[in-house]
Amino acid sequence: MIGPSERADSTRPAGAATMSPAMREMEAYSAYLYRLVEPVLGDRVWEVGMGHGQYTARMREAGKRVLATDVDPRCLDAARRAWAGDDLIVIDRVDLREEASIRAHTAYAAESILCVNVLEHIEDDVGALRWLRESAAPRAALALIVPAMPELYGRMDAEAGHFRRYSRRSLTTLLDTAGWRPHAVRYVNFLGAVGWWYHNRVRRSAGLGDVRANRAMRAVDRWLPRVAWWTDPVLGSLAGLSVLAVGRSGDG
Repeated sequence: MIGPSERADSTRPAGAATMSPAMREMEAYSAYLYRLVEPVLGDRVWEVGMGHGQYTARMREAGKRVLATDVDPRCLDAARRAWAGDDLIVIDRVDLREEASIRAHTAYAAESILCVNVLEHIEDDVGALRWLRESAAPRAALALIVPAMPELYGRMDAEAGHFRRYSRRSLTTLLDTAGWRPHAVRYVNFLGAVGWWYHNRVRRSAGLGDVRANRAMRAVDRWLPRVAWWTDPVLGSLAGLSVLAVGRSGDG
């Protein structure tokens, strides 16, 4: 059994290297997650870990100003090409392991922060969330999505460089400790958790590049978001592939 204690060393992957090949193609699922976080996003958003830019594009379509950041030079270069000349999109590097890297963007005065599947890669997650809070505008909103359920930790997590998976309770405690006021913390994608359990606990040999696992991800993208829209509100207190948290800084 692979556990968080068997995490990678200094060669830990970052950016696009942490994603399975199918993730870039899962447009329906990323659209579903965006619908969940969109209500809390203000007009000035700091996107922490833009990856392939699916959420950046959706926020731009909504007319938001976006500070789109990542640690991966390949993601940054691709974003600069895609948004060249666009006054609403600012592309820059941020490494959540480096306090100075985060605080360098205080002047942007972000009204909200969007962070999807990034925090699990950061050993000092408390420090990262605290630095983000202190670098955003007063009473800023936080929309955070992270992998759920420590029991699901397996080879895919290890290959992706995950330090951990979260429970609702552990994520709530984390937000409190970092100075964020949790407003809602729930699980999303119950059926996805079943699939992750199968590939990481039953098969065990499935890594990020596993053909069967990636084929399954592409297949479920056609229908899973529609099902999750109905099942997640019912099962959100029980289990899911991810935990969604909404928080506010200060007295928000």
